[in-house]
Amino acid sequence: MSDAEDRTEAPSEQRLRKAREDGQIAFSREAMSTASLFGGTISVFLALPFMLPDFMHSMTSLMQQAGTLPSASLTQSPEVKNALTTGLKLALIPACIALVTSVGTGLLQTGFLLSPSGIAPKFSRVSPLSGLKRLIGGHAITETLKTLGKLSIFGFIIFHEMRQTTPGLKAMVGLSLPNILPLLSRQAFHACLLMVSAQLVFSGADVFWTRYRHTAKLKMSREELKEEHRNSEGDPHVKGRLKALRARAAKERMKEAVENATVIITNPTHYAVALQYEKGAAGAPKIVAKGMDDVAARIREIAQDKRIPIVPNPPLARALHALPLESEVPAEHFRAVAAVISYVWRLKQPAHLSTPVR
Repeated sequence: MSDAEDRTEAPSEQRLRKAREDGQIAFSREAMSTASLFGGTISVFLALPFMLPDFMHSMTSLMQQAGTLPSASLTQSPEVKNALTTGLKLALIPACIALVTSVGTGLLQTGFLLSPSGIAPKFSRVSPLSGLKRLIGGHAITETLKTLGKLSIFGFIIFHEMRQTTPGLKAMVGLSLPNILPLLSRQAFHACLLMVSAQLVFSGADVFWTRYRHTAKLKMSREELKEEHRNSEGDPHVKGRLKALRARAAKERMKEAVENATVIITNPTHYAVALQYEKGAAGAPKIVAKGMDDVAARIREIAQDKRIPIVPNPPLARALHALPLESEVPAEHFRAVAAVISYVWRLKQPAHLSTPVR
């Protein structure tokens, strides 16, 4: 059985954290391409109404004076400079927005991670054999198929849009440039939206595939899991997480124990001890929960929610708190505890049957 077949277990948190520190993360370039295409497309068509009139004016002025401009000083002409500046603005704004959205998408995928080990050069990649494996490997084939699929879809969209717009283009013959450009803009915007929609589908599939491949690459064998568990006992991250899990489990156990308690004996603020005793049961009452300060306050809070009697008795509360959890009340405290439990049982009786506490 191969090494890949042995790795059937999901990667542990420690392995995922180590891979992230090494710069190994699920990263989709298609998501960046989609963000770039979307940002560029939207910005172009938002900027066109404001910048196109200036561009058209400068180009018209340039065309009108094209025959009078000296060729030797063409680049120094104000008309040429104005046309170039306006055209550059029209191109730079979408390009900058496309760049920002693309980089932002990349940063969101990495969680703003900067890994020195991921940036450092790896000389193993210089190996001709490694390069050949990358060229003919499964990943390269997948990328080639993705590229061919995208080109096919985009080519079909462009072909379809050209067929749809051919009658409209014929109708534009004889129209002035200011009348033609809005019509062309709408048709171009429709084609771009179709391509953005197709790219979104590609991007979603690529994000899913990239995460699947990343998780598959980090899968572990059972032996690796056991070895990691043995080695991680001293890891502060693991110890901290285990401590938090134990604390949470202890709180849940305490909550359940208090909810099933017979009475809560308090200091009344510093100590709280929960006793459980069933009438007629063999054995002494048992200490099912206890705590000081914040824990004592939590015990009282749970008891109040569940309508469990709370009896202040500072000496008895301090004495019982010193005893181990889950232990039975010792003989020297029988009389005091019996008095408390008797009082609690009298409270549960109908009012006409109960007797006042003396």
